[in-house]
Amino acid sequence: MTPRTTAAATIAATVAVACLVGASPAAAAPKHGTAPAPAPAGSLVLIGGNLKENATILQRIVDLADPDGDGPAKARIAIVTAASSAAKTAEAAADDTLNNASANGLYYSALFERFGAETYAVPIDTAVNFAGDAYKPSNANDPKVAREVAKATGVFFGGGDQMRYVRTLFDCKNAASEAFTSCTDTKVMSAVRGVLDRGGVVSGVSAGTTIQQGADMVTGGEPYQAWRDGTTPGYLDDASALAHLPYGGFGFFPEGQLDSHFGTWGRQARMIKLADQTGHDLVVGVDETTALVYDRATRQGEVIGRNGVSLLDTSETVIEGAVGTGTRWSYLVAGDRVDFGTGAITPASERRTGAGTDAAPAPVADVWDSIDNPDAGVYSLVGLGVALVASVADRAEGTTFETDPQYRTVLERTAGTSWWDGGFEGLAITISPAD
Repeated sequence: MTPRTTAAATIAATVAVACLVGASPAAAAPKHGTAPAPAPAGSLVLIGGNLKENATILQRIVDLADPDGDGPAKARIAIVTAASSAAKTAEAAADDTLNNASANGLYYSALFERFGAETYAVPIDTAVNFAGDAYKPSNANDPKVAREVAKATGVFFGGGDQMRYVRTLFDCKNAASEAFTSCTDTKVMSAVRGVLDRGGVVSGVSAGTTIQQGADMVTGGEPYQAWRDGTTPGYLDDASALAHLPYGGFGFFPEGQLDSHFGTWGRQARMIKLADQTGHDLVVGVDETTALVYDRATRQGEVIGRNGVSLLDTSETVIEGAVGTGTRWSYLVAGDRVDFGTGAITPASERRTGAGTDAAPAPVADVWDSIDNPDAGVYSLVGLGVALVASVADRAEGTTFETDPQYRTVLERTAGTSWWDGGFEGLAITISPAD
């Protein structure tokens, strides 16, 4: 296919601004006699997974939910855990060491209360498995539950499977066929939107992050199968096959497609393929124990936590057969900022250009970190990129663990490449068959 013509490319052609994140131009001036639309309110805290009770991330969520700063009012956070499976027994529902919707509600409520917030565990999940189960799908349209959510100053979405949020918080036509068309909000979902529109914070971890994008939300798939086979609309029983939901998620994050566990599980290839096939110009991938804090009014993003956030500019990506070129990759770490309106990245440490002084990195095996190979190291592709920019080399590569076919990923410096402690901007990614 041919590259898409994007607003980012137009800006780059008319002003001398490096724009490597698929930015869009400023909104056109309103017509005479009409007022400009108000800027969207509220903030997002998008966590890539494996929160590990990270104090920096948790405190930021509570602070953003604080209605009067250091005043007497407290942050009140609604905890939604419907992405987890339903508890099988009353005993399992009451055990906050287990992984089910009810148990996770208890766990996250206690966790946020430790950081000074009041909480409300939203009693919604996908099934009722025992008598007296307080968590049930019908609560998504219960006015009493919706009113409790509406009182919140923040909402937190737990991890699991993002499609369970679609099934429980939307009313969709064609849900049985997995097409999920013409979805409308349940009462609880409407209340969540109200919290954000009043200036509150919506946060989520893993599936709770992925669900916050708009159209063409990823619903599953491993990088190798994604690159080999492409994407299918809907939700597939084969978890290794790439699939996406055309209707998408909540639509809270408008800047691009979202993915979680990103560097940990080597998901760059799957999202380059998905973005290309669905016509998106930017992918934002968040690593584990890391969050992107996004201000909806200013379109400013900040990275906090342990690892990093990837920005894949796919506006010039071309995939012909099994060969993909034209993707530009930037990797931001704690303290780094991005202006999604202009595309400008501001590192927290000194920015460098040109080659470094370290030795060229050796080729990496299992560069996409196949989840089927638990002995492989994590963050292989991220580590290769960080090593490349700090080295004397202009090129580095790795191959997939899987063969027949085996794929090679090549990273290269470009004229716009720069780097800093742990991060970089503007590396080119090329993927092709290894043979």
